Amino acid sequence: MNLLIEKTSFASPRARALAKKLGMDLSHYNGSGPNGRIIEEDVIYYTQHLNHPISDQTPPKKQPRKITPLAKNIATIENIDIEKIQGTGQDGKIVSTDILKQIEPLHNHTDKKKIRLAGVRKVIATRMAESKRNAPHVTLTVKTEATNLVNYRNEYMKIHSFKISFTDLLIKMVAASLQQHPKINVSLEEEVLTYHNDINIGVAVAQEEGLIVPVIHQADQKSLEQISVDLKDKVTKARTGKLKPSDMENSRFTISNLGMYAVDAFTPVINQPESAILGVGRMIEDIIVENSQIRIGKTMVLSLSFDHRVMDGAPAAEFLGKIKHFIENPDEILLLQN
Repeated sequence: MNLLIEKTSFASPRARALAKKLGMDLSHYNGSGPNGRIIEEDVIYYTQHLNHPISDQTPPKKQPRKITPLAKNIATIENIDIEKIQGTGQDGKIVSTDILKQIEPLHNHTDKKKIRLAGVRKVIATRMAESKRNAPHVTLTVKTEATNLVNYRNEYMKIHSFKISFTDLLIKMVAASLQQHPKINVSLEEEVLTYHNDINIGVAVAQEEGLIVPVIHQADQKSLEQISVDLKDKVTKARTGKLKPSDMENSRFTISNLGMYAVDAFTPVINQPESAILGVGRMIEDIIVENSQIRIGKTMVLSLSFDHRVMDGAPAAEFLGKIKHFIENPDEILLLQN
């Protein structure tokens, strides 16, 4: 094979097409591609920089931008073109502050403040929008008496000398309810409905950037104290940025408790691919009417949002009714202890 045919055939199709259009004889040039292959960028380089062929001339390879791993990760998440950024690190290396400058708050000449949606907040916004767009949400609400729940918690802490929260109790009760209503413990992904054997409860935790959902795995197999210790540990990690990916994986059902913010009721958004989420409102003193008698007690509102593609209203209502039953009869939780 002669040199002309060999070198021309070793050029990429795009390089050959461009060279033909420019009337360029590729047999006189070397390439910068793999194993010396002539690529389109080589043709452009020779056209712009050389007025005549030089057989031993090879265009310089484009040097990758120097960038720290953290800066690269931020740029990827925020979809920032690093080629347009001037690095301020050693030898022009791009550092994280160079990237962060691109997503700093944007100010105009009025008294308004504009902040670019970014980071965790951007991820949350995307996921919530996808959930509402893809899953037809239906929300059921019920008021439940919590007087016995308050008394049970106080008595438990007195007997066991161990502090538990209402969220700890709710996790245990939701896990027990899922055991009795397995059709709620499902997920839908790409038109495939999966029924799960493990009962893992996610708990929405507020932090400065937004919500994060650590998971209590195998909640149905844990005692109240084990749930409490696990939840406290993961909430602390969540608020200090130390949660591991494994701490947030494989959630089957989520609890979002806004009672501490004096919220009576709200419509929670499903944490897909889960099929349901429980919203918990604040506990208040209320008038209780029972057997034509009036008394003062504690009440709270539960809101169950579910994916209507996956389940109908009746099984969702039965599941919510079971949680209500446990709250009003917390002594039954003793039967669920391991």
